Amino acid sequence: MTATAQSGTLRVPRSINGIGQGLTYEERARFHGELGPVEDPADREAVITTWWLRAMSAAYGDDRPGFRAAVAPVLAVSRSRQAAGT
Repeated sequence: MTATAQSGTLRVPRSINGIGQGLTYEERARFHGELGPVEDPADREAVITTWWLRAMSAAYGDDRPGFRAAVAPVLAVSRSRQAAGT
């Protein structure tokens, strides 16, 4: 299985709305509760990444290789940004 759905898009779009749709009602409330007060862009990105990974994990279910393949590019970019100090 590829990292994207057959349409060529991620199973959970990496956006606030996409993440929210991929979460349960309770998780969505916690996600928005954590995201709301965050002002620093790096901290905001960390919250979005954390919850996107949760939503993607649920979307991929037992397809762990598919999940890893789908999230690897995003995690690589996040790691390179951390290494560069941005």
